[in-house]
This record gives sequence, structure tokens and C-alpha cells, in this order.
Amino acid sequence: MADINELIEKLAELDEETLQAQLGMQVQSLEDNLTRGASVESININTLTAVPRGPEGNKFIEFGQNFFQRLNGEAYDLLCGSDPFGDSGKTMEKIEDAYNDSSTKAAGLLTPLLVTNLGLAPTIAAIVATLIVQKIASAVGDTICSMWQDSLDGYKPPEIESETSRSSDRPKDRKDGGRREKTSMVSDRPKDRKDGGRREKTSRVSDRPKDRKDGGRREGTFDAPILSPETPNQTSNFHALLIGIDFYFPHKLPDGNYRNLRGCVRDINHVETYLKNTFNLTPDQIIKLTATASDNPKQPKETPEFLPTYENIVAKFKEVTAKAKPQDQIYIHYSGHGGQAKTVFTDIKGISGIDQGLVPTDIGQPNSNYLRDLEFAKLLQEMVEKELVVTLVLDSCHSGGATREIEDDRVRAGGFIDMTPRQTDSLVASLQQLEENWNNSTANSQTITVANGLLPEPKGYTLIAACRDNESAYEDVFEGTERNGALTYFLLKSLQEFGKELSTEELFNRISNLIHNWQEKQTPMLIGETKRSFFGSQFIVSTPTPTVMDVDVAKNRVKIQVGQANGFKKGAEFEIFKFMTRDFQDSQNKIATVKIVELGASDSWAEVTELHNIRSINNDLKVGMIEIGSPAVFISPGVKQIRKVALILPDPLPEIPGVNVALLPNIIAAKKEQVEGHRWIEFCSETDKDIDYFVSLNAAGEYWVLDAEKEPIKNIIFPIKADGPEAIQKLINRLIHLAKYQNILDLENDVYFPELNGKLKVELGNKTKKGDFLPLEKNSNNLYELEEDEQIFLRIHNQSNRTLNVTALILQADLSIEKLYPEGAGYEVVESGKKIENDDDITISLPENYQEGIDVIKVFATLDATNFQILELPALDQSRKGFVNQQATNALEELLVAIIDENSPQRNMKMKTSASRKWTTEKVEVLVRK
Repeated sequence: MADINELIEKLAELDEETLQAQLGMQVQSLEDNLTRGASVESININTLTAVPRGPEGNKFIEFGQNFFQRLNGEAYDLLCGSDPFGDSGKTMEKIEDAYNDSSTKAAGLLTPLLVTNLGLAPTIAAIVATLIVQKIASAVGDTICSMWQDSLDGYKPPEIESETSRSSDRPKDRKDGGRREKTSMVSDRPKDRKDGGRREKTSRVSDRPKDRKDGGRREGTFDAPILSPETPNQTSNFHALLIGIDFYFPHKLPDGNYRNLRGCVRDINHVETYLKNTFNLTPDQIIKLTATASDNPKQPKETPEFLPTYENIVAKFKEVTAKAKPQDQIYIHYSGHGGQAKTVFTDIKGISGIDQGLVPTDIGQPNSNYLRDLEFAKLLQEMVEKELVVTLVLDSCHSGGATREIEDDRVRAGGFIDMTPRQTDSLVASLQQLEENWNNSTANSQTITVANGLLPEPKGYTLIAACRDNESAYEDVFEGTERNGALTYFLLKSLQEFGKELSTEELFNRISNLIHNWQEKQTPMLIGETKRSFFGSQFIVSTPTPTVMDVDVAKNRVKIQVGQANGFKKGAEFEIFKFMTRDFQDSQNKIATVKIVELGASDSWAEVTELHNIRSINNDLKVGMIEIGSPAVFISPGVKQIRKVALILPDPLPEIPGVNVALLPNIIAAKKEQVEGHRWIEFCSETDKDIDYFVSLNAAGEYWVLDAEKEPIKNIIFPIKADGPEAIQKLINRLIHLAKYQNILDLENDVYFPELNGKLKVELGNKTKKGDFLPLEKNSNNLYELEEDEQIFLRIHNQSNRTLNVTALILQADLSIEKLYPEGAGYEVVESGKKIENDDDITISLPENYQEGIDVIKVFATLDATNFQILELPALDQSRKGFVNQQATNALEELLVAIIDENSPQRNMKMKTSASRKWTTEKVEVLVRK
């Protein structure tokens, strides 16, 4: 059941249309055998795939709608009949109870029933169950069956593709629009029917004749047309524009020169071969412009009509745009020089402005021109406006920031600013149109340009550029004697190794690290629509993770794309998954656990501590075990439950009546085993590493608890007399309490760039006479300072793009933990961009006998409804009642229950990835004085 619940939780995040599209895709993948793998154990979250955009995606949506319409009524008949399972209605009572608690829980219970009784594959059953619950949620009724009935009555089926079954072709006077009338529902059927209005047991798949071709389901029930998967012959929607320039006509310019290159045409030829072999493209689907060096130093091999001149480049851009249809895929690959020139757009860039551009083969001849940034942006915008799916690869420099000519002939840039006066007329559009398009494209950009200054922020297309604006794009000999552009070489190599199904991010993560390992001075860039497949329009949703940058087999370690700048510390642990893994719950794709041993600013080396699913002696890496670009998932929630404690005895030992001081370490350790919750602490030697607390016995015979720096813990103001009643048990209880308190104080979501981290702002302040919030200032130690019983107000700002459930705990000076906000409810719902400014003030007081103390207000924000009251603690030295056994309702609550577990604390808590994306926390600290 755990696997089903994980799938349901994942499905619950999707909207209705996406679920219907996903249903259509799943049914199509099983074709005519919807019972394939029809057992709960066979469920596989990885079967969920991205839904394509455009007509293909719309077909999946429509197909899914039709399929669900038929299954919805059949499932209702099955489950809402009179005692359908012969258990006095207990099954439906369980589903109704689950629904009242959580819609995902109800769908989780419903799924195996659909699997068993309708013979559906588990993934299909899970999607249908989720859709059913969504429909019920929008209906009104006293019971789940009445709500279900309301949702059936109110749902209009879409038109069906099949000519014989379309609603539009049915008799106009049919009241039901082609579906069951209300009289077909269980509640309206004859009372004396034994099956309560549903099929008898013989209608179940397991009881039907074995030789039935339909696997025991009705023939014709799912006869909507099956969509054929894309085959290599079905690529009429794919067009490529390939431009490669090795040869530059007499290229000595007043300010510098563009050297001939040696790998650009070869890049384009390799790309052409790959596209033809992979997509079976016909010649009219590939437009190629190349300039190849020949024996004649003044003339390329190609004839003028195939040369990448300014005129030909613009013409071919317009040609491919004109012949492509909306939603067609356009792939553009440019290998050649990038350059800079005196601007012709002075109204936008000023009289001293610079244009970035692609350098045509004839740039050294009179009347030639660059394909300038504003022109390039306009050509791409025309493609986007036509709803073409555009992917662009630029294996060139754009010389941003360059001030002198570059001597290295491997560099694809001139390294100078061309001040040659050139024509201002454009073949792309009028200057006014170019400037208007540029202004519109950059209007909302925080940085005016990206991609080395060549293009505005990409909208509607995906761009991989060879390097940053202050770097160079290199070409070199990688295999044999051929020279290739580094970007093109590693891009094609990755596509050939891992297939065209790579997502853009997966492909980029791999090639950018491969290039950077080969040449530190070149760092590729990825911008635009990064959340889709590299070839195509399928959007791929994945959890952002750092990646493996390099592998050092000899030292049994990997370099990971995290460091101090990301808030990580030495000792942080990660799990490495196979390249292209998108579901990090799939343990079969886990390769290794690693721990950071060398922490850098933005990257770190982590040694392998354990290999998974691989036979290896001493967990030693072998070549090929871990691929560059593999995802690295952080596995700690920022807490360790078990705390190490060392006892410091004074020298000489004090004499304490009734206490054998020399034997105290053994006595305390033995007593610990008798105290409830003792597993939260372990005693160790003073010389051990990473000690959390020290227990000091002073000359006066008093126990003090010190922190890791051997400083007294400020919020503990009373020592324990060693000869006092039950002194050792009191000491152990304090240590256990401290461990739990610290555990919750340290609880952070440190997962790499989660969706919500940094999106919660917490402030304390006062209110003006007009009721406006006036934030308080913090001191140099980042603390708010308040006097006892001073009244303050709490403001919480949801800066994410999601609606959040917000709860605030207060961790007080007496080491107690209580819910602070909101009163009378488990959480407050805060919409995206909104603030909580509570009308009631908060009074923070000091406990009795305290002159000052530090209170911590810790605010949690979650996507799911989550109970944080399970984290509450009484004050220090008060009787611990133990945490109430909490039945977790979501992945985050499972994590919280594990964190407070009395019986099984862990030294290194590991977070469920499904929980990590759904919560964040922020805290403010308050120094309170009398």
C-alpha cells in the first residue's frame, strides 16, 4: 500500500486536465490489455511520463476524458450498490472516513478496489481514483455516494472521436446525451435485485472465462481510438536549421580579424547525421548553410546559394518559419564566430553602444553585416508567435567584455569590437519593429540580456550557449585528428549514449560538467524553457538537485555541485542516483551514499561510504558506475537525534558525602539505561569527536550541562546537587530533554533549492496608531531585544507562488515548546504573495527566576495540512508525558513522527524526498530581559 499512497500523493498535485491527459497516455501505452500488471504489487511510479503540448497532448486529454467518463459510472455502480462487498457497508464506511480525513487517503483506499474488481492496471486505477475523488469534492451531498451521484449527474461527457459514438451523431431527443440516465444508478434500481444494482461476483475479472480475449472485461467498453506512439517515420513536424562556418572571406578588418576555424562545418555535418539517423528526416526538413575551407584561400568549397552570408541566414530563418506549422519542432544549431560591433540601434543602446551578433562568412567584404542581437531576437520571436517549439544551440563566443584580439585559433570569437561603419537597413524587419520587439522582450527582465548579451531573456524557446559572456567557446581534437566544438562534441556524445528522451536539464547537467572538467575557462549556459525534453514539447517535472560534476575512482569520491554558498557543511550526506532518474523514491536507481569530505565554495568532494544495488568489495568505485550529471539528493533534514555526552571530572576529585565520585561515569551510564527515552543520548569519552554536551562536576559537587564549546547552556540557570535526591536521574532527564529540544530547534529543510526555501519572511514589530505594521530592528547578533511582557506583533509573508499552511511554534527560555500561532486552529492558510499580520499582540514573558533568556519563534509553512503540535515539549525538569502516538497523514508528518520517536532515534535522520518539496521553515530569535 505504501507504493500506492506515494503514487496517489504524486497524482494529487496534478490538475484535472493533466490527470485526464495522463490517463489517456497510460491507457494508450497498454493498448488493448488494460489488465496488464493488474496487481497492487506491480505499481510503478516511474510509469508516469510528461504530457506533450499541442494537438498530441489535446488528443490524450480527450481520450482520457472519454475513458474516465465510462469508468466513473461503472465504479459508482460497483461501490455504491447495496452492500457491494457483503460486509455490512464497512468498505464504503472506511472510504468515507478516509475521505473526511484526506482526499488522497480516500483515493488510496479506492485504487486497489478498482484493481481487484475492474481488472485495471494499478497506475490507471490510481489516476481514475484520484479523478473520482476530485469530482466528488466539487459535489454536494450527505454521504460520499450521494456526492458521487451528484458529480455523475453534473458531468457532461466530451464528444467521442469514434464516428459511431460521438454525442453529435446521437439522436437529438436522447435525454442522457449518450450516457446512462439517472435511472441506471443503484439507488433507482429494483430493490429485489440480489446484486444491489451492480454486477454479481461473476462479473469480476478473476471469475470470467479464461479464454475471453478482452481479459474478462466488456468488449467494446474502451473502443475509443488508440493513438499510435511516435515512430521514426513520423517526423514531418521536425525541422532543422544548421549553420557552420569554418571559412571567412578576406577577413582583415581595421580593428581585428576573424580567423578561419576548423571544426564548425564538421560540427554541423555530425549534427545532420545524428538528426537523420534518429528522426529519419528527409532532405527538405534540414536547411544547411556551411562555409568550408578549400585549397583556394580566397574561396570556400560551397557555391554562393549555400553559404552562410547575412542574406542567406536571414532568408533561411524566414523559410523554416514559413513552412513549419504550429507545434512543429524547430532545431537550430550554429557553430562559428560570435562578435561585437558598433551599434546601429542608438535609440536603445546609445551612441557608444555595442551590438552582439553572429558573424557571417562574408563579414570581411564590403556591404556585409552581422546578424545582430535585435535581429536574431526578432527572428526567434516570429517562431514563438507561430507557436513553434524552438530549441537553439549556439557553439560560439559572443565576446562579452573582450577588449583585445584573441590569438588562440581554437577560440570562436574575434576578441575585438568592430567599429567599421556598416549599413543600418535590416532584412529581418524595420528598425522600429526590431526596437519595439526588443523593448517588449526586455521590459520585465531584471537583467536586460542573457546568453552573452546576444539575446533577451528567452521566452517560448530553449537555448544552450557554449559559454558565459566573459569566457570563450573552444574547439579542439577530442577523437582521432578531427577538431570539433566542445559544446557540439559533448552534446552529440551524450545524446548518442543516452537517447533523445533526455530532458533539457539532464542533458545540460551532463555536458556542462564534461566541458568544465575539460576546460575550466568555458562554462555553458542554459536558459529559456528548461523544463521540457530537449527534442520536443514534452514538459518534464523533476525535483531540482545538485549533480555529480566529476568522478575520482582512484580516491573513491565524486565532486558535487554544492558548497558553502548553498549552506552545506563538511559531513553532509547525499545519495547518488543513476543518470536520468526522476523519481528518487525508486531505490533500484540508487547507486551510492556519499559524504562531503572537502568543502568548497560552490562545489565539494564527497567520498563514497556505501554502494547500493552493486556488488563491490569495500564500497570501491569502478569506472562507469557513476555518470557525470547524475543527480545527488541530500538525505538529511538538518537534525541528529542521538546526542553524544561526555562527563568532565575535576582534578582533584571533590569529596561528596554519599557519592563515589571516581565511579560516577559508570554509575551514570548504568542509570541511563533505566530512564525512559535514554536512547536519545549516549555517553562517550571526552576525547571523542563531535560531542554535543559536556556534564561538568564542579568543586562544589554540582552538575552543570555545557554546550559543545564547554560553555554553560544559558537557558539552564540551576545546577543539580550531586548528593541531592535522584540527582543522576534528574541529570539524565535534562540531557534527554535538551536533545529533543535541540532536535526541533535544528529542524531545517536543507534540500538543494527546494521550491519553498527562502520564500517565507518572518518579522516582529509594533503597530502604529493607524494600525500599520512597524518592523523592529535587530541587534548586531541578529536578535530582537525585548523587555519582559513587552507587546509585539507577528508578521509572516508568503513570498512563494503556492498557497501555504502556516504554523508558528515558540521555543521558550525554559526549554519548553508550544504552538504560538494561530489560536484555535492547526494552521493559517496564506495565499501566494499575501501576509499574515495578526490583530492580537503577543506578550513574551520570562519564566520564574529568569533574569533574561532567548526565545525562538519558529514558523513552518507547508503545502499539506500538517500537525506541528506533536513537537510540543513541557518546560525543563517538568515531567515528560511522552509524545502522543501520532498517525501520520502525509510524508512530512511521517518525518516529524520519526524525529520525535521515543524508541528509535537515529544518529543521522534521512528525509523522504516526497516530503522535502512540501515544507519550509524560518525562525527569529528574541533576547528577553527583565
